[in-house]
Amino acid sequence: MHDLTSKPTRAAAKPPFQVKKLAAPFTARITLPGSKSIALRQLAIAALCSGTTHLTGIPECDDTAAMLDCIQALGAKVEIAAAVTVVTGPIDLSDKTVQLNARMSGASTRLLIGLAALRRGETLIDGHPSLRARTNKPLLDLLSAQGCKVESDNGCLPASISGPMKTAEHLRIDGSLSSQYITALLIAAPGYLGTVRQVIEIQGELVSRPYIDITINEMRKRGVQVAWLDEQHLEITPGPYQAGSVTVEGDATAATYFAALATLHKSNVTLTNLGSNSCQGDYGFFGVMEQLGAVVTRGDETHISGPQNLQPMQTIDMQAMPDAALTLIAMAPLLTTPIQITGLSSLHHKECDRLECPAKELALMGVELSTTEDSINISPANPTTLKPHTLTTYHDHRMAMAFSLLGSMSGTLEVDDKNVVDKTYPRYWEDYATLVADPG
Repeated sequence: MHDLTSKPTRAAAKPPFQVKKLAAPFTARITLPGSKSIALRQLAIAALCSGTTHLTGIPECDDTAAMLDCIQALGAKVEIAAAVTVVTGPIDLSDKTVQLNARMSGASTRLLIGLAALRRGETLIDGHPSLRARTNKPLLDLLSAQGCKVESDNGCLPASISGPMKTAEHLRIDGSLSSQYITALLIAAPGYLGTVRQVIEIQGELVSRPYIDITINEMRKRGVQVAWLDEQHLEITPGPYQAGSVTVEGDATAATYFAALATLHKSNVTLTNLGSNSCQGDYGFFGVMEQLGAVVTRGDETHISGPQNLQPMQTIDMQAMPDAALTLIAMAPLLTTPIQITGLSSLHHKECDRLECPAKELALMGVELSTTEDSINISPANPTTLKPHTLTTYHDHRMAMAFSLLGSMSGTLEVDDKNVVDKTYPRYWEDYATLVADPG
């Protein structure tokens, strides 16, 4: 198989980035980048449409850039005019061999595997070394069982897929590692179902159901009906996707950083493009902040006011919003009482191990904590006595953004690579800088 990753070039090491301490309560209005989760799903759907789709709010970040490059390589036409991304499909389903580079995007990888299963020709998918460490085995094994020719590194990239996938009335797939496998099957379904109604049976304990709900919602916007029959079964009604216009709402995971900053700093933040009608699971993080004493006003916009005194919170299950869990982990040493955060098993399979890696970094800063396979216990720490630290981000954008919370209180945190946020939120540090900062 081909190696699609570019050979790294040796560049001069950049100095660590100093996270500025926030000195006083602030009032801010933030326009979030568009939801990466929604954007990637809509780009995949647009690539399957016979017609032109106009997408507003696609975030300008590495993950969406990778997806755009890949759907173009698959034969879709892409134009970007001002704030609108125009995609004309469908992709080429012929015998042509196509090479795709998903870079560091796990979600794109799974969606592209689903698209590849529709093609007669060979689709070669590869990416960054960190992406190669993330398994796709449940999804690839299912495709193989359904008639695709599949080669991979024991379920990891690089992978080769040649279809087309056989139509089936009933499919079974493990949902305990990642909901993205199920999303990939759902998004691709209109391309292989024909006139057959299909039931997808989810085996094992499902992680991150809200992300499947996002998928269902975005498919319905484009004319394809999916329904939960019960907690373990989904039914897809056959039918083609409809082209049209879609606006991508603000990213709820990105919102968690500003919600946490407002809560910690007794401050006010209005998020202009994220409202109460959001189906993103991480929107639930505002409810977590309310438990800590924040006041949240929900409407077309979302406003959060931090409390004068943080309320205690002893334990919380974050299984339904795993990407927001890292925000709470980084926030936890700044709370007033010890906290146990549970429902974290899926964090082991992200860009980095988002349970063990933040635990290691917090310990290096002098925070007392303990972990299990599924949880972390964190004790409060005085931000003025935290050890000065250069954060290792492990090439994970969310490590940098989440740990900025600690930097905002201590003023002694550096980040080894400020540009790692480019994966999903390139202007994060600029938006952070709009808050009232200590001039020193």
